[in-house]
Amino acid sequence: MKSFVGSETVLFDYMRAQGIPVYHKSNLFVRDVQAAIRGYMRDITHKDIGTLAVDRLAEEFLADLRTRGIAVPYAGNAFTLHLDSYQLKPRKEEQAAEETAGVVA
Repeated sequence: MKSFVGSETVLFDYMRAQGIPVYHKSNLFVRDVQAAIRGYMRDITHKDIGTLAVDRLAEEFLADLRTRGIAVPYAGNAFTLHLDSYQLKPRKEEQAAEETAGVVA
């Protein structure tokens, strides 16, 4: 069974594709991680891996993120995500990039 330890970008990109907001300094909930792991495994293997396996994989994944300082415990089953590569661009930069792209195109 696939472990997500050290492969946070795979799971976070999947979460974003599923509409779960994953950004630098955003909240990261255990239930969202569990749902993402279950959904990812269903999409890849076309089988349900079961609740116990999902819980174990999520626990290992979050423990690794805590150890590396990527997920900082916030409250109960919530963490704050600290991953600069998932930082949102400031709105002004985003608008300037869109305007530049419009001129080039």
